[in-house]
Amino acid sequence: MASARRRDWRIAAALSIIPGAGQLYNGQAAKARYYFLWAVGCLGADVLFFLGGSALGRQWIADGRLILAMIFGMIAIVVFIGLLVYGLFIWGSAAVDATAGAREISLCGEASPLLRYFHL
Repeated sequence: MASARRRDWRIAAALSIIPGAGQLYNGQAAKARYYFLWAVGCLGADVLFFLGGSALGRQWIADGRLILAMIFGMIAIVVFIGLLVYGLFIWGSAAVDATAGAREISLCGEASPLLRYFHL
């Protein structure tokens, strides 16, 4: 019985320390998978890009290709910051969606299937 269940938005927010855990608490497995895979995917790709890019840059510097290493470094910084900001945006959006979903479940019995995104 969906109308009998209640969800505490504070628990949903606290569980969102892991992207998607708040959605699992609300019973929204598809949304949980979306938020988890995108947040962890972006942040994981960011770490791998940083590790691989720094190794490649060091190799190019050792080989004497300084200009190529500098150009690659500038591009790498933009990509790194972009992936980091997007990953954190998705993570914040997961917390916003989990708390809003918990409030909707408590009020009307079910949460909206639409994705909610963090905004200022």
